[in-house]
Amino acid sequence: AIGAVEGGVLAGLADARLARALTAMHEAPGRSWSVEQLADHAGMSRTVFAEQFRAVVGRTPIDYLTHWRVIASLGPLMRGRPIKAVAAGVGYDNATAFSRVFARVLGASPRAWLARSSDFDPYARDRDGTARGTDA
Repeated sequence: AIGAVEGGVLAGLADARLARALTAMHEAPGRSWSVEQLADHAGMSRTVFAEQFRAVVGRTPIDYLTHWRVIASLGPLMRGRPIKAVAAGVGYDNATAFSRVFARVLGASPRAWLARSSDFDPYARDRDGTARGTDA
């Protein structure tokens, strides 16, 4: 069908019940989510939710949450927030656990990733206040 999305987070957001769980994860990545809590948000049983989430989104709810937490950490890290503070903000009790997960997801520790990505700063501004790389 025209406009149909097959798989991934967009397909999950197109499903009203899964969208409630995805939205909850996106709004509060630092919360200590369980599959049961996410299923409650979706208004589904734990088993049906886990099966449908994986079938539609393409990964388990907890795997998706893990990846989302790492993605959500990138902005604060690039703005210079301390790793320990960022880790706490995305649901990790300590920087070591966060760094281990970060490296598993992105292939480098937060410090190494920041060093490699120092040339790419989406928050950088030119002197006139416009975002770098724009003609505005």
